[in-house]
Amino acid sequence: MKVSLNNPAGHGQVGKVEDKPISSGTVMRWLLACSMFGLIGLGLVAGSAKLLDPQVMPFKVVRIEGEFKYLNRHELEQAIGAEISGGFFSVDVAALRTRALQLPWVAKVAVRRVWPDTLLIQVVEQVPLARWGDKLLVNQNAGLFQPQEGEVPSGFPWLDGPVGTEAEVVANYRSAISILDRLGLRVVRLQLDPRRAWTIEFADGSGIRLGSQDIQQRLARFARLYPQLKAAGLGQPKQVDLRYTNGLVVHWERDGINGQAAKSVGKSTTNKGFG
Repeated sequence: MKVSLNNPAGHGQVGKVEDKPISSGTVMRWLLACSMFGLIGLGLVAGSAKLLDPQVMPFKVVRIEGEFKYLNRHELEQAIGAEISGGFFSVDVAALRTRALQLPWVAKVAVRRVWPDTLLIQVVEQVPLARWGDKLLVNQNAGLFQPQEGEVPSGFPWLDGPVGTEAEVVANYRSAISILDRLGLRVVRLQLDPRRAWTIEFADGSGIRLGSQDIQQRLARFARLYPQLKAAGLGQPKQVDLRYTNGLVVHWERDGINGQAAKSVGKSTTNKGFG
């Protein structure tokens, strides 16, 4: 068949396009190539299915790495073991990691396969900073987690605050101990109440009230005046109220008995003033 292309303007040459018959050899080569690709595809599918068989290349070594102080290693092994149901290619790494992270003392998990038969699980344990409320712990990154009953370690300070204030409370706790430790005062309790008022208690039973404003300035004022309070000869300061602009209120303890409050706002008119 011939197709003639005429120039509409009547100029130029006439082009010709001719259909050439396809040889039987070309058709055979094309069919052979398609067959080969099809066989390769079927082979890949069959091979993949075989590799995903849990019985193919099962793990011979499961290695757990990490330093654990509070995490129960046996409990971790049981949790991980329940998820290792596949071989080198078929194991569900994501499910295994998710299961390990469900344990309260697990902070981070990394899972990787090591050729040809090893599963390596690297676990980072939670590092508690303090207790949070009655049942929780807060870690170094202000994240909350809840150990099982009986697994809350003793000796940690007690922090608390409304939901969503964890980072703020932890930041103020760290700021407070950096100031108060130098005074020989060990913080055992720091609380932010629903009205956003801050209170701190010390290991010796004394404490301070900071109110809801200018927390850092009030802490600095307390640190500046505390040596004077200790040297005043009125006994041990039991409670110090710093919610005043230019002064404070002190409740003294003498021989285990609370003394009268001494108030100082600006220049004191009481027997002992600390403005």
